[in-house]
This record gives sequence, structure tokens and C-alpha cells, in this order.
Amino acid sequence: MYMKTKFCLLISSLIILGLQVLIAQQTTISGKITDSETGEFIVGANIIVKGASRGVTSDFDGNFNISAKTSDILVFSYIGYTSQEILIGSNLSINVALVPDVSELDEVVLVGYGTQRKNDLTGSVSVISPERLEEKTNTNFRQALQGSLPGITINTNTANAEGNNVGILIRGRNSISASNSPLVVYDGIPYSGSISDINPSDIKSITILKDASSTAIYGSRGSNGVILIETKKGVSSKPIISYSGYSGVNEIAHIPEVYQGQGFAGFKEVREPGELTQTEIDNLMAGKTTNWLDLATRSAQKQEHNISVSGASKNANYYISLGYQDVQGIAINDKFQRATLRTNVSFNINENIKFGTNTQLSYIDRSGLSPSFSSNAAGAYFTNPLTNAYNPDGSLTLYPWPEEQYFTNPLAPTLADNSNINNKIFTANYIEIKTPFIPGLSYKLNTGVEYSNRNERTYWGRDTARGNLVNGEAIVENIVNENFLIEHILNYKKTFGKHNINFTGLYSAQKITYEKHETIGKGFSSDVLTYFQMNLATLPKEVSQSFDQETLISQMGRLNYNFDDKYLATFTLRRDGYTGFGDNNKYGVFPSAGFSWNVSNESFFPENNVVNNLRLRLTYGESGNQDISSVANLARLDDLSYLDGDVTAPGYIPLVLGNNNLTWETTATYNIGIDMGLLNNRFQISLDAYQSESSDLLLNKLIPSVQGIRRIIDNVANTKNFGVEAAISGFIMDTKDFKWSANSNFSYNKNEIVSLQGGDEDDVANRLFIGQPIRINYGLNFDGIWQTGQDTSGSAQPDAIPGDVKVLDANGDLTISSDDRVFLGQRDPKFTWGLTNTFKYKNFSLDVFIHGVEGVTKRNTTRSTNVFGGVQRNTFVQEFWSVENPINTFYRNDGIVRANVHGVQFYESADFVRIKDITLSYKLDDSLFKLNNIDLKVYLTARNLFTITNWSGLDPELDSQFGAPLQKEFVFGMNIKL
Repeated sequence: MYMKTKFCLLISSLIILGLQVLIAQQTTISGKITDSETGEFIVGANIIVKGASRGVTSDFDGNFNISAKTSDILVFSYIGYTSQEILIGSNLSINVALVPDVSELDEVVLVGYGTQRKNDLTGSVSVISPERLEEKTNTNFRQALQGSLPGITINTNTANAEGNNVGILIRGRNSISASNSPLVVYDGIPYSGSISDINPSDIKSITILKDASSTAIYGSRGSNGVILIETKKGVSSKPIISYSGYSGVNEIAHIPEVYQGQGFAGFKEVREPGELTQTEIDNLMAGKTTNWLDLATRSAQKQEHNISVSGASKNANYYISLGYQDVQGIAINDKFQRATLRTNVSFNINENIKFGTNTQLSYIDRSGLSPSFSSNAAGAYFTNPLTNAYNPDGSLTLYPWPEEQYFTNPLAPTLADNSNINNKIFTANYIEIKTPFIPGLSYKLNTGVEYSNRNERTYWGRDTARGNLVNGEAIVENIVNENFLIEHILNYKKTFGKHNINFTGLYSAQKITYEKHETIGKGFSSDVLTYFQMNLATLPKEVSQSFDQETLISQMGRLNYNFDDKYLATFTLRRDGYTGFGDNNKYGVFPSAGFSWNVSNESFFPENNVVNNLRLRLTYGESGNQDISSVANLARLDDLSYLDGDVTAPGYIPLVLGNNNLTWETTATYNIGIDMGLLNNRFQISLDAYQSESSDLLLNKLIPSVQGIRRIIDNVANTKNFGVEAAISGFIMDTKDFKWSANSNFSYNKNEIVSLQGGDEDDVANRLFIGQPIRINYGLNFDGIWQTGQDTSGSAQPDAIPGDVKVLDANGDLTISSDDRVFLGQRDPKFTWGLTNTFKYKNFSLDVFIHGVEGVTKRNTTRSTNVFGGVQRNTFVQEFWSVENPINTFYRNDGIVRANVHGVQFYESADFVRIKDITLSYKLDDSLFKLNNIDLKVYLTARNLFTITNWSGLDPELDSQFGAPLQKEFVFGMNIKL
């Protein structure tokens, strides 16, 4: 009995103790979430147990209830507010007042020669943040920019492995003949190299300066906008080891169909009845056809690997990285390999002196020549499919079509022995000194060195038509680029009462040199030694050398003024001197002024949760364009050698007259903008409108003939540019497990030529017209097809027969001539837009990026069936008019294209909407593999998956219609941080 009683007491005690433990483990916590400033309830705030996946959200009255242990920590968060963490302890009722998060307004952005708070900006500045760059997992710089920011247009020429055949426009075009490319500033140094030489994994942020108030600090180089690239620094007190890498494959996105054997024979029989050559007949009878495009392209692989270590302490900061990228192009033998070593280090020598260096060493290998994709009959698109790519022994033919030896094998360049290696050094160094005896005053010395040494060696052997003609040809080329910069920067900051001033003064000097040496040797006894046997050439060597040097001297002053975080102003004045302009105009001065009003900081601004931030901006400024030849102001001669008996006598004639009055192209820009934060800054909106006027544009001006000289480069044209931009971003949904954010942007741009040659006459020969965009299409207008039964008498084409092209008689004079040419749209887009949606569910993230371009018209040369005098080349498959198929879109198939006797070109809309990027990622939970302090993310990315367009050519995004085609990309990658 005693034992039984004792046992019962023991069991009872255990039950009571278990209940006590259970109670200690779990309890219900309740409370209310409010805004610390307005006291209003916050609906949908997140309350999560730290370190666990469970959580709740506040109801319509801000109330919440959550089960947790007394030892737990609760995390309270909501969009637009600073998160709070509270230990439960004995608190069973917790009321939390969340503080509005103004961190986005306080975000520091680069502005050139310094930084500013985002809320203090007066100019138009767009930023791709470090967080966004991490999410996009880009494989090149272009992908980071395209469609991500308003006002940015990417023009892709051809799709190659390097990804460098692109043009970047910021707010459209201003210049007619000089460059429209923006200035790139890399870690504070104006950069003259290729963007593809920069490792994207090292980039921390990208800032775009767009209006003249922002770009005027770069004076003569700022009229086309400025791209500021900042590389990574250490951010943690402990070392962080990071790895990022991917492996992927590229596939051809789209190629229109070209004729193959039987189809080509039928096409040629209509154009040239009975003219098939023996080679064509033999291949046709054997059922043999050569798909040259298949032979010239491939499924291409690519990979990239980056590893870095970074950290920071009170007196030091470091980021060291190694990167390797290997990309194959869609075209066979096209490749791009890049290896980089980066060291970003800074030290505080003492409390007043800081030293830093950002240095990158690069090894770039572009070796190998790709097949020809030219538009002539020796390109992979149009080589006759009834010819032979290979000899019976498997070697490439010299001439695929023996009867027509004008046309060489388009695959022949792949046989050339080509080495193309570039070694680069880029280093930006600085020392910063604070003056303790004058608080707020500091001096910074910047030095930059960019050195590039490219050696390209090519040998065309006897197995190529080019080499076979001369018994081998060797080409050895060396190009050295040097860019030296020194900058003295004085900065002074002062706060007195509600007044804040920040003055920056600059003196800089930059020298850029270019030197090229080339030697060509021909006639070798053997191909074995390739380009290493230059001294054995039996024919006279061709030796050439070129040298160019330009110098820029600059002074700049900038004053930022802030009164009570309400009224802000920025004034800038820069003076540049450039060696490329005439002696009478070596120097130019570029002023700007910008004003901003933080309306939401005014006492009269109502406190509410609808509009939390409201800022107005107004700017004006002038900037220049010096991107022309450094000898543009000099008189130049042209070679005019002549035969004196059996001897060639050298001679020269004047070509261009010198111009000592040559000066800068100047662009004056007005910009008005508004920035808003809505719903506790849940949504951010920026709107900008701008108008720029560019004067003194450089053109070849025709002059009365004086000693044979007919032209001079002069400042004789003007243009204007107008545009509107909008950017909207924010969180659409934010719950415990699911988040949906969106980022969208829209741009409209229109440029117009105001004057040419100093007057109001058009330059028809160069398709330049006053009142029209710079890149306008101009020609005869296709007006359909003459159909059976239509009366041609009394028309401008009385001799037309059914199936002929109908040409618009624009001037109504019943004659088709050059006077009937009309404007047929512009080649630059009017509208561009981008939309990115990011969906996050627990540890999964889906990122979908859509890009659109509208208002573009291009000449579709793939619809041309001009196959030269006879049918000497292939063509894209067309649906021709016939009596049985009386279409109104394309002419009949006829000999020597008689149906299109006027040579009308086909212009089409190149508008498109494209799913540019889809990325699915998963961030592994630490607890899944018992990994502590490890951040691991894996992802899958697909690019250029789907396109909506009416364009029937190669690709609407490509400027060149006969280069390597655009590609789809499929990538698997991972990011690891330890």
C-alpha cells in the first residue's frame, strides 16, 4: 500500500512538473501594432518568432495573438518601417509602435567626385542597388542595364560570345556625327576600355547620371550621360568568403528559313531557266544539300566562377577576388575567356589620413575567328546550298562552287590560326587627408592608370582561299592603350543652424594614348611555323604604324546647399581644355544649377499614410561632347601615288581643310522631376520630363573647291531632344510566407534635327532632314502588289503587270522617281519599358523580367531576293505572288527581280515584347543540413524565352541583320557565403 501510494505521488508530481514545463514552453502573447508618429493601427504587420518559421499578422485593428515561449524573441516588421525585436520574458501583452523607415531616403548614392543622400539629390539619378545586382545574376554588364532603369536604350549589333557589340544610349541621341555613348566612370576613373573586361561579380552598384545638373561635373564628356560603376568593399568585421558560379548553354533563338537544295533549285529555275551549273546538278541529283547556317552555328556552353574574401575593421577594409569566365558564342570558334584578380584595400593610417587602392588585373583571350555571316554570297546565310562545304577527304573546300570562284568558303576563317590576347591593368588609388585645424575640410588625391596591351596574330594557310593565293599570309598586330589620370579634390562641409553646405573643388589632368603596330607578310615556303615565320616572307612586308594622343585639363567647382532638409540647391561650374579642338577654342565652360523642395518636410504637409514623401526637382545645365578624333581640327592629306614609268612615285593631295575654330558640341538640358513615397513608403514613384538642345554639332561641311579641297569639319548643326520617364517600385503583397514586389519603368524619347550646315536645307544624300529624327528611314514606299485586272494606265507605272511591286506615287506626278521618297519611321525606339516581378514564398524566389520596345521601324533586308546578276546566292524563303496565290504583300518570282524594278525596300515595325529573364532560386535553410553561418542559394535562369513581334527578320533587337543570331540562355548557378 505504501509503495502504491508512493508511486501515485511520483506520477502526480511528474504530471504537474510536465504541465509546468509545458506552460513555461508555450504561452499566448497578445498586443497591438501602431505607427509611432501617427498612432494609427498598422494592418498586416508581421510578427514572427525569431529563428522559427511560425508567425502571424496583425488584424484590421492592429491586434495580434501568437503562441511562443517566454524565452523567445518576437520580431515585428512591416514595409516602410524599421523592424523591432522584443524578448517576451514575463510580458504577456506587448504593444509595439513601429518607427517609419526612412533608410531609403537616407540611402547614399554616388554622384561623381563624392556621394549624397538620395533625399538630397537635385538632379535625375537612377541606381541599380547591390541587392538588385545580386538578384539578377547577370552574365554581362548589358544584361544588368537593359530594361532595369528608365531612359536607358541598348542597341545590340550582333550577338557574340563577348557581348560587347552593343551601344548604350541615355535619353536618346543628341549628336549626328560624334559619339552618343555615355561616359563610363569606373571606381572614380573615366574608363576607356571595353565594358566586357569588367567582372560583373565585382560590381557593387551602378549609378546613371542623366540630366545636365548631374552630368555637368564631367563637363565636355557629360552630354550623353554618365555611368558610374562602383566595385565591392568589405562590410563585415569578420572575414566573409564568397563563391558564385554558373554553368549554362546557349541556343539560337530564331533564324528565318533559307532555301535548301530542292527549294533553291526551283527558285533558281524561275529566275534563270536552264542555268544550273554542273556542281548544282550533281548535288541535286544526289539529294545532297549544304545547310551552311547549321555548319556555322552550334549549341554553345558557358561557365563562370568567382571567389572572394572580404572584411573590415576600424582601420582597414578589404575585398579580394578571383574570377574566371569562359563563354562560347553561337558561331563556331567564337569564344571569350576572361580571368581577373581584384584587390580593393583601404587603410586608416591615422584618424586623419586614409589610403586606398582599387586594382584589377585582367587576362582576356578572344582567340579564334568565326565563320562569315556577311550579306554577300560568301556568307553563311546566303552561300548556295547546292555547293560543297567539304572535300572528299573531309577538309574544307577553298571554293564551294568551282564554277564561281569569286565566292569562298564561309567556314574558312575557322581554319586561320588566330591568337588574340589582351593583358590589362586598371588601378585607382587615393589618399584622403582631413585637416583637424579646419573641421569639415578634406583633401583627396586620386590617381588612375589604365594600361592595355593587345597582341593579335593571324595566319591564313594554304587551306584557305586567302592564304592559297599568296602561299600563306601572316598578320602580326600589337595595340597599346594607356590612360593616365591625376585629380586633386578639395571638399568642405559645414553645418550652422539649419544650414548645410558642401563644396567640392577639382583640378584634374588626363592623358590617353593609342599606339598600333602591324606587319603583314606573304609568301612562305611552309605553313608549319604559321605567324612565327614573319622574317621568312618572300614577298615585301607591309608595315604600318599609327599613334594618337589626347589630353584633357579640367577645373570644377560644385556647391550643395541644404536648408532644414526642405530646400536644396546644387551649383556646378566646370572648365575643360581639350587638345582635339582648334587653337581658338581649346577651352569650354559648362555650368549647371539644380533645385529641390522636400515638400513632405514642411509643417503644413499633412501627416498621413498615403503620401509619406514628396519631393520636387528642377534643373538646368550645359554639358559637352568631345568624343571626336583628336586630330579633327587639323588639315589632312590623302595618298595619291602615281606611276612614273615603271616606278611608283609617292604623292599626296589635300583632303580636309584644318579648322582652328573647331569647338565643343554643347547640350543644354532642362529637367523637371517629382519623387513620391506612398503608403508608408511601400511604393516609390519618380517622374521626370526633360528637353535638351544641342548646338555646334560637328559635320563635314562642303565648301567651294580650293586647291581640290571640298570639305571641312565644322560646328554647323543643331538638334533637340525631348522625353518623359517614369519609375514605379514597391511591395504589392507582404505576408509571413509570401512576398510580391514589382519594379517598373517607362521612357519616351524624341529627337529632332533643327538645322544643318548652319541653315535650313536638308542633307538628302546622308538622310538628314530638318524636323525629323536623326536616324530616319527614307525611301520609296511599298504600296502593295499590282493584281490581275487592275488598270495601270493613268498610273505612275503604266507598264506594270500583275505581280509587280506597286510604288506609292508620293508627289502625284505619275512618274516614279527619287522625288517620291518618303519618311518611313525611325530606327531608334520612341518607347521603352521594363517590368520586373519578384515573388518570394518562404525560401523560394521567382524573378520575371519583361522588356518592351515600341516605335521602331527597320529595313528588313532578309526580304530582299536580289541575288545579283544571276542567282549567285541563296535567299530567305518567301511567299511569292502568283495567279493562284494573289497576295498583296510580296511580288512575283521573276528573272532578275523585274517585278521589283524600282528596288523598293521592305520596312517593318521592329517593336517587340520579350520575356528577357526568368530566375527561380532557392535559399537553403541552415537547419536543413545543420550548417551554421552559411548562406547558400541555388538558381535556374532562362533568358530570351519568348518574344511577341511582327518583325519577320532575324531578330528585332539586333541592329545588324547578318551577324550571329540572338541566343536563348539557360543557366544553373549557385552563390555561397561563409
